[in-house]
Parts: sequence; C-alpha cells; structure tokens
Amino acid sequence: MKALLWTLLALSSAVGAQSSDETRIDLTGKLIAPPCTPRFPSTQEVNLGAVNLNQLADDSAAATEVPLVFECQAGSQVSLTLAAGQGSIGTHTLLTSRPGLGLRLELLNRNVKAELSLGETGTWPVTNQPLELTLQVKPVSVGTLPDAGSYSALLLMQITYR
Repeated sequence: MKALLWTLLALSSAVGAQSSDETRIDLTGKLIAPPCTPRFPSTQEVNLGAVNLNQLADDSAAATEVPLVFECQAGSQVSLTLAAGQGSIGTHTLLTSRPGLGLRLELLNRNVKAELSLGETGTWPVTNQPLELTLQVKPVSVGTLPDAGSYSALLLMQITYR
C-alpha cells in the first residue's frame, strides 16, 4: 500500500512538471516632445521690492510684471489655471503671510487684459509666434492697513498643452 501511495505521488508530480505554453508580448512606442515649452522655470521667486505704506493707502503701488512665454507648435493651445496657495479675497487678489496685505493679479496677452480669475481656466490658441502672457502683481491693502514688514505669497499655476 505504501509503495502504491509513493507511485501515485511520483506520477502526480511528473504531471505537474510538464511545460506550459509560452506567450510573448512585444510592446513598442514612441516618445514625442510636448507641443509647447515654457521659457520660464517651473519654480520662480519674484521679488516685488519695497512698497511704502502710503502707496498702499492710496492704491498707487507699482505692479511687477512676470513674463510667461511659451514656445509652441502652430495649431496648439495653452490652458492655464491660477490658484491661490494661501487663499484669496475675491477673484483677483491673493492673500499674503501679512494680515491686511494682498496681491492683485492681472494676466495680459500681448498687453491686452485677459479675463482670467483665480480658479478659472483660460485657453489661448497658438499660431506661428510664441504665446506671450504677462502676469502683473500689485500689492494692495485688504481691510485695515497692514503693519510694515516682509511678506510672502504663493501662486500655483496649472498648465495644459494640447
């Protein structure tokens, strides 16, 4: 009986050791360049300089311009969404780290105001020339006049190319 059991075990092991069918799948592809390349770094620090508290009080602080230039293939388009990293007041003003101080944003397309609010997406078709957007950033008083001192703010941009 023991010999029969060993024989059955040996046969079942031999059946399990038979080779199986082999399948091979070859995968190929092609990497292509995106339709647009920004001419600015993905992370930038912009120094807005010193602003006098009196300029905040009478809303006469100068705006700082930040160029956003995209080199694109003709027929493509750029979509851009701006988001406030530390919150916002209204649709065009970022909150800063200093209470009472905000940064008003305007986006220009070749010096023409582009109607783009925080959280909304704007889309621009690209022809044979680079897409030249300009972000204008202006310190403004929000509520009571802030105390003097340094500040920071964060603007996030989501960019999509098609």
